[in-house]
Amino acid sequence: MPVKRPQFVNGEIYHIIIRGIAGQKTFLEERDYLRYLISLYKFNDEEITLHLFPGFLYREAIPTKIIVEPPKLDKTREPLVEILGFCLMLNHIHLLVRQIIDKGISLFIQKMGGYSSYFNKKYQRFGALFQRPFKAIHIKTEDQLLILITYIHLNPIDLIEPNWKIEGISNPQKVMEFLESYPWSSYPYYLGKENFSWLIDSDFLKKILKSPEDFRNFVEARIFYKTEFKNFLEKAQKFSLE
Repeated sequence: MPVKRPQFVNGEIYHIIIRGIAGQKTFLEERDYLRYLISLYKFNDEEITLHLFPGFLYREAIPTKIIVEPPKLDKTREPLVEILGFCLMLNHIHLLVRQIIDKGISLFIQKMGGYSSYFNKKYQRFGALFQRPFKAIHIKTEDQLLILITYIHLNPIDLIEPNWKIEGISNPQKVMEFLESYPWSSYPYYLGKENFSWLIDSDFLKKILKSPEDFRNFVEARIFYKTEFKNFLEKAQKFSLE
């Protein structure tokens, strides 16, 4: 069944899901995650095209730890989208973005194909890395926005409790600690930590999430209390189909 995508409208927010083709892992080591996040920053530019960055794709040195300063650029960017949130998993990617210019999201995802070139060259593979087309969910209400940004940030639970969506969470405290320390997500940033702060356009979303403590309490309630957890999952699944 073909994936239906909404028409992208300037100023509107979308939950983007990009999956590795046939379950292909898209990140095999820490440097791959870093490469993708730096790509999110560098390629989010109206004028930059992939051929201008051959060194970036293959040879540019990549830090081996979380970076708190933005990557250096030769010019001021003209962004295609605002990145409001992200979560990178082994074989798929969640992005929360707001389109700034016409066709901004489509062009941005197209430019991010540069990561596929990097990955294939590094690991000596050929062919597509990501499924096409990518999935996009138009976020229409504040309730939907709050639920989906929470759901995006809960994805790493799969790594320590694979059946949490069916069986519930067996160790809530361990899960909370794991989520707050998971580096490849914007969740630590929204809790007040320096975690790729240069990548996130947070002003709009912070009005919804309020303080870091308010957001932490909201997430904690969905993890610790079975009724809240059940209602949250039902809403997340409903909103993901809209």
